Amino acid sequence: MVRSSGDVVWWTKRISALARSGRAAEAVAEFARMDAAPNALTLASVLPACARLRSLTLGRAIHGFWLRRGGGPGANPILDNAVLDVYAKCGDLRSARRLFDGMPERDVFSWTAMVWGLARSGSPQDAVAMFRAMLSDGEAAPNEATVVSIMHAVACTGSLTCGKVLHSYALKRGLGGEQVVGNALIDAYAKCGEARLAFEVFDLLPDKEDLVSWGTVMRAMAVHGRCREALQLFSMMLRRAVRPDGAVFLALLYACCHVGQVDHALHILGAMRRVYGIAPWREHYTCVLDACGRAGHLDGAAEIFRQMPMKRDRQVLGAYCSYASSSKVNGASGERFWERFLDGEVDAGGGMYALMSKSMAGAGQWDDACAVRETMAARRIEKAAACTWIEVYQRPYSHHHLTSKPFTIHETP
Repeated sequence: MVRSSGDVVWWTKRISALARSGRAAEAVAEFARMDAAPNALTLASVLPACARLRSLTLGRAIHGFWLRRGGGPGANPILDNAVLDVYAKCGDLRSARRLFDGMPERDVFSWTAMVWGLARSGSPQDAVAMFRAMLSDGEAAPNEATVVSIMHAVACTGSLTCGKVLHSYALKRGLGGEQVVGNALIDAYAKCGEARLAFEVFDLLPDKEDLVSWGTVMRAMAVHGRCREALQLFSMMLRRAVRPDGAVFLALLYACCHVGQVDHALHILGAMRRVYGIAPWREHYTCVLDACGRAGHLDGAAEIFRQMPMKRDRQVLGAYCSYASSSKVNGASGERFWERFLDGEVDAGGGMYALMSKSMAGAGQWDDACAVRETMAARRIEKAAACTWIEVYQRPYSHHHLTSKPFTIHETP
Protein backbone atom coordinates (compact mmCIF):
# COMPACT_ATOMS: atom_id res chain seq x y z
CA MET A 1 0.00 0.00 0.00
CA VAL A 2 1.58 3.26 -1.14
CA ARG A 3 1.26 6.27 1.11
CA SER A 4 2.50 9.81 1.24
CA SER A 5 4.50 11.12 4.17
CA GLY A 6 2.28 12.17 7.03
CA ASP A 7 -0.79 10.37 5.70
CA VAL A 8 -3.01 10.02 8.79
CA VAL A 9 -5.55 7.90 6.92
CA TRP A 10 -2.93 5.30 6.04
CA TRP A 11 -1.67 5.15 9.64
CA THR A 12 -5.21 4.89 11.02
CA LYS A 13 -6.09 2.00 8.70
CA ARG A 14 -2.89 0.16 9.61
CA ILE A 15 -3.31 0.64 13.36
CA SER A 16 -6.98 -0.37 13.20
CA ALA A 17 -6.17 -3.52 11.21
CA LEU A 18 -3.49 -4.59 13.70
CA ALA A 19 -5.71 -3.90 16.72
CA ARG A 20 -8.67 -5.78 15.22
CA SER A 21 -6.54 -8.82 14.40
CA GLY A 22 -5.34 -9.15 18.00
CA ARG A 23 -1.86 -7.75 17.39
CA ALA A 24 -2.17 -5.14 20.12
CA ALA A 25 1.53 -4.60 20.78
CA GLU A 26 2.20 -4.00 17.08
CA ALA A 27 -0.70 -1.56 16.89
CA VAL A 28 0.74 0.47 19.77
CA ALA A 29 4.20 0.36 18.20
CA GLU A 30 2.83 1.67 14.90
CA PHE A 31 1.01 4.44 16.77
CA ALA A 32 4.30 5.49 18.35
CA ARG A 33 5.96 5.60 14.89
CA MET A 34 3.34 7.89 13.32
CA ASP A 35 4.72 10.84 11.38
CA ALA A 36 1.29 12.49 11.18
CA ALA A 37 -0.94 14.08 13.79
CA PRO A 38 -3.53 11.50 14.90
CA ASN A 39 -7.20 12.35 14.63
CA ALA A 40 -10.10 11.08 16.76
CA LEU A 41 -10.48 7.95 14.64
CA THR A 42 -6.79 7.12 15.06
CA LEU A 43 -7.09 7.44 18.83
CA ALA A 44 -10.24 5.32 18.87
CA SER A 45 -8.38 2.67 16.87
CA VAL A 46 -5.37 2.38 19.19
CA LEU A 47 -7.27 2.53 22.49
CA PRO A 48 -8.67 -1.04 22.20
CA ALA A 49 -5.05 -2.21 21.87
CA CYS A 50 -4.22 -0.34 25.09
CA ALA A 51 -7.15 -2.05 26.80
CA ARG A 52 -6.00 -5.49 25.60
CA LEU A 53 -2.47 -4.82 26.87
CA ARG A 54 -3.85 -3.36 30.12
CA SER A 55 -1.67 -0.30 29.47
CA LEU A 56 -3.26 2.29 31.74
CA THR A 57 -0.36 4.71 31.32
CA LEU A 58 -0.71 4.88 27.54
CA GLY A 59 -4.50 5.05 27.81
CA ARG A 60 -4.25 8.04 30.12
CA ALA A 61 -1.73 9.71 27.82
CA ILE A 62 -4.03 9.33 24.82
CA HIS A 63 -6.98 10.63 26.83
CA GLY A 64 -4.91 13.63 27.91
CA PHE A 65 -3.85 14.27 24.32
CA TRP A 66 -7.51 14.26 23.27
CA LEU A 67 -8.47 16.68 26.03
CA ARG A 68 -5.64 19.06 25.08
CA ARG A 69 -6.90 18.96 21.51
CA GLY A 70 -10.22 20.34 22.73
CA GLY A 71 -12.02 17.04 23.05
CA GLY A 72 -14.13 16.21 26.06
CA PRO A 73 -17.09 14.14 27.22
CA GLY A 74 -19.68 14.15 24.45
CA ALA A 75 -17.38 15.49 21.73
CA ASN A 76 -16.90 12.03 20.26
CA PRO A 77 -19.01 9.22 21.81
CA ILE A 78 -16.95 6.48 20.12
CA LEU A 79 -13.73 7.84 21.59
CA ASP A 80 -15.37 8.33 24.98
CA ASN A 81 -16.39 4.68 25.05
CA ALA A 82 -12.91 3.58 23.99
CA VAL A 83 -11.30 5.56 26.82
CA LEU A 84 -13.92 4.28 29.26
CA ASP A 85 -13.15 0.72 28.21
CA VAL A 86 -9.43 1.24 28.90
CA TYR A 87 -10.07 2.65 32.37
CA ALA A 88 -12.51 -0.15 33.22
CA LYS A 89 -10.31 -2.99 32.00
CA CYS A 90 -7.23 -1.53 33.69
CA GLY A 91 -9.05 -1.29 37.02
CA ASP A 92 -9.05 2.52 37.26
CA LEU A 93 -12.70 2.67 38.25
CA ARG A 94 -12.46 6.17 39.71
CA SER A 95 -11.42 7.66 36.36
CA ALA A 96 -13.94 5.45 34.58
CA ARG A 97 -16.78 6.66 36.82
CA ARG A 98 -15.74 10.29 36.43
CA LEU A 99 -15.79 9.98 32.65
CA PHE A 100 -19.03 7.98 32.69
CA ASP A 101 -20.85 10.54 34.85
CA GLY A 102 -19.66 13.37 32.59
CA MET A 103 -20.92 11.80 29.37
CA PRO A 104 -24.06 13.63 28.16
CA GLU A 105 -25.28 10.52 26.33
CA ARG A 106 -24.44 6.94 27.28
CA ASP A 107 -25.15 4.00 25.03
CA VAL A 108 -25.13 0.27 25.74
CA PHE A 109 -21.34 0.15 25.28
CA SER A 110 -20.85 2.78 28.00
CA TRP A 111 -23.04 0.95 30.50
CA THR A 112 -21.54 -2.43 29.67
CA ALA A 113 -17.99 -1.14 30.15
CA MET A 114 -18.88 0.09 33.65
CA VAL A 115 -20.71 -3.11 34.60
CA TRP A 116 -17.82 -5.22 33.32
CA GLY A 117 -15.20 -3.13 35.10
CA LEU A 118 -17.02 -3.26 38.45
CA ALA A 119 -17.71 -6.98 38.14
CA ARG A 120 -14.07 -7.81 37.34
CA SER A 121 -12.55 -5.49 39.93
CA GLY A 122 -13.98 -7.12 43.01
CA SER A 123 -17.07 -4.94 43.32
CA PRO A 124 -19.88 -7.30 42.28
CA GLN A 125 -22.56 -5.51 44.31
CA ASP A 126 -21.65 -2.21 42.66
CA ALA A 127 -21.92 -3.94 39.29
CA VAL A 128 -25.42 -5.16 40.16
CA ALA A 129 -26.36 -1.63 41.28
CA MET A 130 -25.02 -0.23 38.01
CA PHE A 131 -27.08 -2.74 36.03
CA ARG A 132 -30.21 -1.77 37.97
CA ALA A 133 -29.47 1.90 37.26
CA MET A 134 -29.16 1.05 33.57
CA LEU A 135 -32.60 -0.57 33.57
CA SER A 136 -34.26 2.24 35.52
CA ASP A 137 -32.57 4.95 33.43
CA GLY A 138 -33.89 3.47 30.19
CA GLU A 139 -31.15 5.22 28.23
CA ALA A 140 -29.96 1.99 26.63
CA ALA A 141 -31.16 -1.62 26.55
CA PRO A 142 -28.72 -4.32 27.73
CA ASN A 143 -27.28 -6.66 25.11
CA GLU A 144 -25.67 -10.08 25.47
CA ALA A 145 -22.34 -8.55 26.55
CA THR A 146 -24.08 -6.66 29.36
CA VAL A 147 -25.85 -9.81 30.56
CA VAL A 148 -22.62 -11.80 30.51
CA SER A 149 -20.88 -9.08 32.54
CA ILE A 150 -23.61 -8.92 35.18
CA MET A 151 -23.74 -12.72 35.35
CA HIS A 152 -20.08 -12.71 36.35
CA ALA A 153 -20.93 -10.33 39.20
CA VAL A 154 -23.81 -12.57 40.31
CA ALA A 155 -21.49 -15.57 40.29
CA CYS A 156 -19.12 -13.69 42.58
CA THR A 157 -21.87 -12.87 45.08
CA GLY A 158 -23.38 -16.35 45.02
CA SER A 159 -26.90 -14.90 44.95
CA LEU A 160 -29.07 -17.63 43.44
CA THR A 161 -32.17 -15.43 43.53
CA CYS A 162 -30.45 -12.70 41.54
CA GLY A 163 -29.18 -15.31 39.07
CA LYS A 164 -32.68 -16.64 38.48
CA VAL A 165 -34.06 -13.13 37.99
CA LEU A 166 -31.38 -12.34 35.43
CA HIS A 167 -32.01 -15.65 33.69
CA SER A 168 -35.69 -14.74 33.39
CA TYR A 169 -34.77 -11.28 32.11
CA ALA A 170 -32.47 -12.77 29.46
CA LEU A 171 -35.25 -15.08 28.27
CA LYS A 172 -37.76 -12.22 28.06
CA ARG A 173 -35.28 -10.11 26.11
CA GLY A 174 -34.64 -12.97 23.68
CA LEU A 175 -31.04 -13.38 24.82
CA GLY A 176 -31.43 -16.74 26.53
CA GLY A 177 -30.61 -18.62 23.35
CA GLU A 178 -27.29 -16.84 22.82
CA GLN A 179 -24.41 -19.26 23.34
CA VAL A 180 -22.25 -16.80 25.27
CA VAL A 181 -25.15 -15.94 27.61
CA GLY A 182 -25.83 -19.63 28.18
CA ASN A 183 -22.20 -20.23 29.11
CA ALA A 184 -22.34 -17.36 31.60
CA LEU A 185 -25.55 -18.78 33.10
CA ILE A 186 -23.94 -22.21 33.52
CA ASP A 187 -21.02 -20.66 35.37
CA ALA A 188 -23.25 -18.47 37.54
CA TYR A 189 -25.58 -21.30 38.55
CA ALA A 190 -22.61 -23.52 39.38
CA LYS A 191 -21.05 -20.89 41.62
CA CYS A 192 -24.42 -20.24 43.25
CA GLY A 193 -24.65 -23.91 44.26
CA GLU A 194 -27.07 -25.15 41.59
CA ALA A 195 -25.34 -27.79 39.49
CA ARG A 196 -28.71 -29.13 38.33
CA LEU A 197 -29.80 -25.79 36.87
CA ALA A 198 -26.36 -25.38 35.30
CA PHE A 199 -26.79 -28.66 33.45
CA GLU A 200 -30.35 -27.76 32.40
CA VAL A 201 -29.08 -24.54 30.81
CA PHE A 202 -26.39 -26.51 29.00
CA ASP A 203 -28.93 -29.07 27.80
CA LEU A 204 -30.98 -26.29 26.19
CA LEU A 205 -28.07 -24.64 24.37
CA PRO A 206 -28.55 -24.71 20.59
CA ASP A 207 -24.91 -25.36 19.68
CA LYS A 208 -23.55 -28.56 21.18
CA GLU A 209 -20.36 -28.20 19.14
CA ASP A 210 -19.16 -25.25 21.20
CA LEU A 211 -16.05 -26.29 23.13
CA VAL A 212 -16.43 -23.46 25.65
CA SER A 213 -19.87 -24.74 26.64
CA TRP A 214 -18.55 -28.26 27.26
CA GLY A 215 -15.67 -26.96 29.32
CA THR A 216 -17.95 -24.68 31.34
CA VAL A 217 -20.45 -27.41 32.25
CA MET A 218 -17.65 -29.85 33.12
CA ARG A 219 -16.14 -27.24 35.41
CA ALA A 220 -19.59 -26.73 36.94
CA MET A 221 -19.74 -30.44 37.78
CA ALA A 222 -16.17 -30.33 39.07
CA VAL A 223 -16.73 -27.57 41.62
CA HIS A 224 -19.59 -29.61 43.07
CA GLY A 225 -17.50 -32.77 43.32
CA ARG A 226 -19.48 -34.57 40.61
CA CYS A 227 -16.57 -36.38 39.03
CA ARG A 228 -18.73 -39.11 37.49
CA GLU A 229 -20.96 -36.58 35.73
CA ALA A 230 -17.92 -34.67 34.47
CA LEU A 231 -16.43 -37.84 32.98
CA GLN A 232 -19.79 -38.75 31.43
CA LEU A 233 -20.00 -35.32 29.82
CA PHE A 234 -16.49 -35.82 28.46
CA SER A 235 -17.61 -39.09 26.85
CA MET A 236 -20.65 -37.37 25.36
CA MET A 237 -18.44 -34.66 23.93
CA LEU A 238 -16.16 -37.20 22.28
CA ARG A 239 -19.16 -39.02 20.78
CA ARG A 240 -20.17 -35.72 19.17
CA ALA A 241 -16.68 -35.52 17.62
CA VAL A 242 -15.81 -32.37 19.58
CA ARG A 243 -12.06 -32.33 20.14
CA PRO A 244 -11.09 -31.35 23.73
CA ASP A 245 -8.59 -28.66 24.58
CA GLY A 246 -6.47 -27.89 27.63
CA ALA A 247 -9.30 -26.12 29.47
CA VAL A 248 -11.54 -29.21 29.21
CA PHE A 249 -8.80 -31.44 30.60
CA LEU A 250 -8.19 -28.98 33.42
CA ALA A 251 -11.86 -29.20 34.41
CA LEU A 252 -11.65 -33.02 34.40
CA LEU A 253 -8.51 -33.00 36.54
CA TYR A 254 -10.13 -30.55 38.92
CA ALA A 255 -13.11 -32.90 39.27
CA CYS A 256 -10.80 -35.87 39.97
CA CYS A 257 -8.86 -33.83 42.53
CA HIS A 258 -12.05 -32.90 44.39
CA VAL A 259 -13.02 -36.51 45.02
CA GLY A 260 -9.54 -38.00 45.38
CA GLN A 261 -9.53 -39.97 42.10
CA VAL A 262 -5.75 -40.01 41.74
CA ASP A 263 -5.65 -42.91 39.26
CA HIS A 264 -8.13 -41.16 36.96
CA ALA A 265 -6.15 -37.92 37.22
CA LEU A 266 -2.87 -39.62 36.31
CA HIS A 267 -4.54 -41.43 33.40
CA ILE A 268 -6.00 -38.18 32.06
CA LEU A 269 -2.68 -36.37 32.39
CA GLY A 270 -0.91 -39.11 30.45
CA ALA A 271 -3.60 -39.27 27.76
CA MET A 272 -3.40 -35.56 27.06
CA ARG A 273 -0.11 -35.83 25.20
CA ARG A 274 -0.22 -39.49 24.21
CA VAL A 275 -3.73 -39.60 22.72
CA TYR A 276 -4.73 -35.99 22.00
CA GLY A 277 -1.33 -34.40 21.35
CA ILE A 278 -1.92 -31.65 23.92
CA ALA A 279 1.05 -30.58 26.03
CA PRO A 280 -0.05 -30.28 29.69
CA TRP A 281 0.03 -26.80 31.18
CA ARG A 282 1.52 -25.90 34.51
CA GLU A 283 -2.03 -25.84 35.90
CA HIS A 284 -2.56 -29.48 34.88
CA TYR A 285 0.53 -30.59 36.74
CA THR A 286 -0.42 -28.52 39.78
CA CYS A 287 -3.88 -30.09 39.89
CA VAL A 288 -2.52 -33.65 39.69
CA LEU A 289 0.14 -32.78 42.24
CA ASP A 290 -2.54 -31.53 44.60
CA ALA A 291 -4.63 -34.67 44.03
CA CYS A 292 -1.67 -36.93 44.87
CA GLY A 293 -0.89 -34.91 47.97
CA ARG A 294 -4.47 -34.91 49.24
CA ALA A 295 -4.70 -38.68 48.77
CA GLY A 296 -1.38 -39.29 50.51
CA HIS A 297 0.37 -40.55 47.35
CA LEU A 298 3.50 -38.59 48.16
CA ASP A 299 5.83 -40.68 46.01
CA GLY A 300 3.57 -39.97 43.03
CA ALA A 301 3.54 -36.27 43.92
CA ALA A 302 7.34 -36.22 44.04
CA GLU A 303 7.52 -37.96 40.65
CA ILE A 304 5.10 -35.47 39.07
CA PHE A 305 7.11 -32.63 40.58
CA ARG A 306 10.34 -33.94 39.06
CA GLN A 307 8.79 -34.57 35.63
CA MET A 308 7.41 -31.06 35.14
CA PRO A 309 9.09 -29.63 32.02
CA MET A 310 8.31 -26.00 32.81
CA LYS A 311 9.49 -23.66 35.55
CA ARG A 312 7.67 -24.20 38.83
CA ASP A 313 5.69 -21.20 40.02
CA ARG A 314 4.48 -20.40 43.52
CA GLN A 315 1.36 -22.56 43.22
CA VAL A 316 3.35 -25.64 42.20
CA LEU A 317 6.05 -25.19 44.82
CA GLY A 318 3.53 -24.35 47.50
CA ALA A 319 1.38 -27.40 46.78
CA TYR A 320 4.37 -29.73 46.78
CA CYS A 321 6.13 -28.20 49.76
CA SER A 322 3.00 -28.27 51.92
CA TYR A 323 2.71 -32.04 51.53
CA ALA A 324 6.43 -32.79 51.40
CA SER A 325 7.23 -30.79 54.53
CA SER A 326 4.54 -32.42 56.65
CA SER A 327 5.65 -35.90 55.61
CA LYS A 328 9.39 -35.26 55.50
CA VAL A 329 9.48 -36.10 51.79
CA ASN A 330 12.61 -34.75 50.14
CA GLY A 331 12.84 -33.26 46.67
CA ALA A 332 15.01 -34.35 43.81
CA SER A 333 18.04 -32.63 45.26
CA GLY A 334 17.54 -34.20 48.69
CA GLU A 335 16.83 -30.93 50.46
CA ARG A 336 13.80 -30.07 52.56
CA PHE A 337 11.82 -27.80 50.35
CA TRP A 338 10.26 -25.80 53.14
CA GLU A 339 13.67 -24.33 53.88
CA ARG A 340 13.52 -22.68 50.48
CA PHE A 341 10.55 -20.67 51.75
CA LEU A 342 12.41 -19.57 54.85
CA ASP A 343 15.53 -18.67 52.84
CA GLY A 344 13.48 -16.59 50.40
CA GLU A 345 14.30 -18.72 47.36
CA VAL A 346 10.62 -19.30 46.58
CA ASP A 347 8.38 -16.34 45.79
CA ALA A 348 5.13 -17.42 47.42
CA GLY A 349 2.08 -15.55 48.63
CA GLY A 350 0.52 -15.48 52.06
CA GLY A 351 -1.80 -18.36 51.25
CA MET A 352 1.11 -20.71 50.58
CA TYR A 353 2.86 -19.73 53.80
CA ALA A 354 -0.34 -20.30 55.77
CA LEU A 355 -0.80 -23.69 54.10
CA MET A 356 2.79 -24.64 54.97
CA SER A 357 2.36 -23.60 58.59
CA LYS A 358 -0.93 -25.48 58.95
CA SER A 359 0.51 -28.60 57.33
CA MET A 360 3.52 -28.61 59.65
CA ALA A 361 1.38 -28.03 62.71
CA GLY A 362 -0.84 -30.94 61.72
CA ALA A 363 2.25 -33.14 61.52
CA GLY A 364 3.42 -32.04 64.97
CA GLN A 365 6.30 -29.92 63.65
CA TRP A 366 5.51 -26.97 65.87
CA ASP A 367 8.93 -25.33 65.71
CA ASP A 368 8.87 -25.36 61.91
CA ALA A 369 5.29 -24.06 61.85
CA CYS A 370 6.23 -21.16 64.12
CA ALA A 371 9.29 -20.43 61.98
CA VAL A 372 7.09 -20.06 58.89
CA ARG A 373 4.73 -17.69 60.71
CA GLU A 374 7.65 -15.63 62.01
CA THR A 375 9.04 -15.40 58.50
CA MET A 376 5.66 -14.15 57.26
CA ALA A 377 5.64 -11.44 59.93
CA ALA A 378 9.25 -10.42 59.27
CA ARG A 379 8.62 -10.08 55.52
CA ARG A 380 5.24 -8.42 56.05
CA ILE A 381 3.51 -11.10 54.04
CA GLU A 382 -0.23 -11.20 54.65
CA LYS A 383 -2.85 -13.73 53.70
CA ALA A 384 -5.94 -12.30 52.04
CA ALA A 385 -9.02 -12.69 54.19
CA ALA A 386 -11.45 -15.39 53.15
CA CYS A 387 -14.99 -14.24 52.47
CA THR A 388 -18.22 -16.21 52.73
CA TRP A 389 -21.48 -15.18 51.04
CA ILE A 390 -24.88 -16.35 52.23
CA GLU A 391 -28.38 -15.37 51.21
CA VAL A 392 -31.03 -14.70 53.88
CA TYR A 393 -34.54 -13.79 52.76
CA GLN A 394 -33.22 -13.00 49.27
CA ARG A 395 -30.62 -10.55 50.60
CA PRO A 396 -26.89 -11.32 50.29
CA TYR A 397 -24.64 -11.14 53.34
CA SER A 398 -20.86 -11.41 53.53
CA HIS A 399 -18.53 -12.52 56.31
CA HIS A 400 -14.78 -11.88 56.24
CA HIS A 401 -12.89 -14.46 58.26
CA LEU A 402 -10.59 -12.13 60.17
CA THR A 403 -12.84 -11.37 63.12
CA SER A 404 -12.97 -13.01 66.51
CA LYS A 405 -16.73 -13.30 66.09
CA PRO A 406 -17.07 -16.05 63.49
CA PHE A 407 -20.84 -15.72 63.15
CA THR A 408 -20.97 -11.99 62.61
CA ILE A 409 -22.28 -11.18 59.14
CA HIS A 410 -22.55 -7.88 57.35
CA GLU A 411 -25.40 -6.90 55.10
CA THR A 412 -24.18 -6.07 51.63
CA PRO A 413 -25.78 -2.94 50.15
